[in-house]
Amino acid sequence: MRGIFITFEGCDGSGKSTQIRRVSSALRERGVDVLTTREPGGTPFGELVRSLLLDPNGPERTPLAEMLMYSAARAEIVARVIAPALREGKLVLSERFYDSTTVYQGYAGGIPIPDIETINRISTVGLTPDLTFVLDLKDPQVFHARLGPKKKDKIESRDEEYHRRVREGYRDLAKRYPERIHVVDASLTEDEVFGAVMSVILGFMDKAQKR
Repeated sequence: MRGIFITFEGCDGSGKSTQIRRVSSALRERGVDVLTTREPGGTPFGELVRSLLLDPNGPERTPLAEMLMYSAARAEIVARVIAPALREGKLVLSERFYDSTTVYQGYAGGIPIPDIETINRISTVGLTPDLTFVLDLKDPQVFHARLGPKKKDKIESRDEEYHRRVREGYRDLAKRYPERIHVVDASLTEDEVFGAVMSVILGFMDKAQKR
């Protein structure tokens, strides 16, 4: 039986890493075989791409070049990590997947969405998440506060207009794919966000077991 693939999306500072850590721990306590990963990264090749893409002192690049780099890292992690884990029946939690590319390089970067969706299908060999959580931060001040004094990476340091388009992009995707994408208010407490996420996941798993 194929496993379950769940992705977490949202701007930086929205709590994706925290929720993945808590969800994975809670599911393992229930006896679920869980694999966690992140994008870009998750493979030696992907981590090299990540360091180049996010280096605040790295070279400038066009949105198209950026999109293709993310997609190359994605093709690698799907082939070597995610697809094999799903074939083994594992539940995979990924911090970001192709929705990030659609939003950051498409809605915010200006690349036509149909072009990105074509590349997404190629790089993932048609793999689509079963569930996606968008952790939504409405207030840009919360975004800056959560990142704190640490030096922002290449994407985080872009202007507020860019990040506004990112948020609008995620919300538009949620309207297009309401059965897959669940928007959670990331300004809630960590426990409240966790409760909302787990409720959806457990409901999905219960339905999957009854099929």
